[in-house]
Amino acid sequence: MKVYNLSADLKEFMERSSTNIFLSKAREFVFLLETPDIDKNVFYSEAHVKLLELYYAGHKLDLIELKYSSAESGINNDFENKNVNLISELGLQEYYWEVHDPRYFEMKEGLDEGTSLSDKEASQGMLSDDFMDIYVDLKKSLSQIDKMETDEAIEDAFWQLKWGFSNHWGHHCINALRYLHYLNYDGKKTL
Repeated sequence: MKVYNLSADLKEFMERSSTNIFLSKAREFVFLLETPDIDKNVFYSEAHVKLLELYYAGHKLDLIELKYSSAESGINNDFENKNVNLISELGLQEYYWEVHDPRYFEMKEGLDEGTSLSDKEASQGMLSDDFMDIYVDLKKSLSQIDKMETDEAIEDAFWQLKWGFSNHWGHHCINALRYLHYLNYDGKKTL
C-alpha cells in the first residue's frame, strides 16, 4: 500500500478537534445506515441522535481554503454503497411536507434572484431521500479521505463536506431531524 505524505497545512487541518469530531460523527452515521440487523425502533432512535450530532459537527467543521484543488479538479470519488435503507420500512409514513426556503420576510419583500415562488410553497419530502443524500455525500468524501492519495483529493473531500453541509446534505439533515422530532415527540409514538 502506498503511503501518501500529506502537506503540513492539510495535516494541521486533519488534526483539528473540529475536523476529528466531524469525521467521527460522519462515520458513525454512515455505519448506522450500513448496519443490516438492527431493531427498527433502535434504528430510528439512533438515527435521530446521530443526525443531531452530525449537524452540530458539520456546523463546527471549518471551511478549508482551496490551495491544491479547484472546481475543475475532476476528482474520482467512487465509493461502495452499503446503505441498507432501513428508513424505507416506514412506508407511506416516510413522506412529509416541506418548504425549500422558509424565509417568510423575503417573500413579502420580493423574491431573491434565482428563487421562484415554488421555493416558498410546501412540497412533499421523503425521509429515505434525505437519508440517501446525506449518506452519499458523506460516504463519497470519507472514501476519498481514506484513500489518502493526494493533497488535491483530500482537500477537495473536506471542501465538499463543508459545502454540502451548507448547500445540500445539511438541508436534508434538517428536514430529517424535523420529521424524526415529530415521530419521536408527537405523543403517539416514541422511538
